[in-house]
Amino acid sequence: MKQNFKLFAALAASAAMMISCQQAEEPMMDKAQEPVVKTRAYGDKTPKVTIYVETNDVNPLNAGDYMLSDGTAYADIVEFFAANLNKETVNGVVRPTLYLNDKMTNLLENGGAATYVAGLQAKGIKVVLTILPNWQNIDFTSLNDTQADQLATILAYAVNKYGLDGIGFDNEYGGTVTSVSGSYGNLITKLRAKLPAGKLITLFQYNIGYNQINATAGAKLDHVYSNFGYNTYISTSGVTKERYAPLSINLGNYYSAYQISQYGNYAYDLTEAGYGAIMHFNLRRTSERNQLSLFNSIADGAWEETVTCENGNRPQDWTFVSSGYTITYDEATAE
Repeated sequence: MKQNFKLFAALAASAAMMISCQQAEEPMMDKAQEPVVKTRAYGDKTPKVTIYVETNDVNPLNAGDYMLSDGTAYADIVEFFAANLNKETVNGVVRPTLYLNDKMTNLLENGGAATYVAGLQAKGIKVVLTILPNWQNIDFTSLNDTQADQLATILAYAVNKYGLDGIGFDNEYGGTVTSVSGSYGNLITKLRAKLPAGKLITLFQYNIGYNQINATAGAKLDHVYSNFGYNTYISTSGVTKERYAPLSINLGNYYSAYQISQYGNYAYDLTEAGYGAIMHFNLRRTSERNQLSLFNSIADGAWEETVTCENGNRPQDWTFVSSGYTITYDEATAE
């Protein structure tokens, strides 16, 4: 079965040299198998699939609607994108805060976590909260030791408060910052020490800075995601390929039949090479962009499975809170 798939990949690559992607309509091989009912724990599936959901636009429960033919979820991890790293000044001292914007607040606060976090977890999916700087001239590379400890305390508190499975870092949009050597790695190390066993720390491999994450800190990361496209180069120290996603796919794009086939080939190749993850971002409602064919190609290449969609078109059915919600260090340490 896999030998046939690899042969098809070679034929597709040869055809691509003769005709353009716009003209090519590569035939998809029919590799459907009789479904086998089985159960699978989170640790059993390799590579794992992470789907980032931009909660400003999309209901995260849509990510849980895609199911493999074995009855388990296509996604292993759903990242709520994103909460923000903000700051406050207390007695003249800058302290980090965690800000949930108007769309994120009621996904987690006021009982929202019982629907949107627990709803995905009931399907065996891990739910991670992505943290993103917010143009306030502070990011993960600019924290002194005290600030790193404060932020790690806040993030561990949020994981416990909302029943999350972990925290993800994406170091974009920090503004003008003064780098502190080892800041990012220090934050990762402190957060790992504060989280219970089994919780996840993920990282989008972008703007990680120079001399920021050493091998000791990198070894504490569960998953690191490539900066868009297909890239097997791991620039984060201490990260092995078993914890790396070389394939990152924008689900907001339109893909031709040829491109969909190629993503299946990539999924096959990275699986055979021992890479541990595949990342998707910018999930849309099916009425905006239906990527079921893409998911089927990837599932076929990686695990020889098929994918169906239970819904995928859920609206944003929660109430927005215009002021958002801020978690301060004082709140995180009050209990």
